Amino acid sequence: MVVISAITFGGGSQPLFEDLAVHHTHLLTLADFSSILAFGYATPGPAVFGTATFIGFRAYGLLGALVGTVAIFTLPWLLAMVAARYLGVFSHNRYMKYFSQGVALAAAGLLISTAWIIGKQSTWGIGAWAIFVLAFSASVRKINPLFILGSGLFIGLIIRMFN
Repeated sequence: MVVISAITFGGGSQPLFEDLAVHHTHLLTLADFSSILAFGYATPGPAVFGTATFIGFRAYGLLGALVGTVAIFTLPWLLAMVAARYLGVFSHNRYMKYFSQGVALAAAGLLISTAWIIGKQSTWGIGAWAIFVLAFSASVRKINPLFILGSGLFIGLIIRMFN
């Protein structure tokens, strides 16, 4: 988890979590991982913290959750403290702007990859497509993500009750 937190930011950690927890260590199935990702996104704060906590819990219980949370949080916090001290020096550097743009685009690609991972594990009936289209439309219109997640939960429960 420490390595993942050291080399990713902006949503890029989820594919690495999948690779580590599902394919290399076999701590989780892909279905378990998809559920953990969905729950990680539904909890307050950055999804990476929820995801690391739930992977740790699923693999090693309460101690695993604690270790996962501390491991994913500590290094970025330390790096942020160091970066904050020197941010002013680099704020007008054109190469830093190129770096930021490149990383933002890479993070966007990784987020799409994460959506693909979750989508592969979903049952894609008419209800799921409706939730997807409504959530995407609401997101583009900059509606609060908590409202979108809550609405998806509510609509999903209604669909499950009638199926």
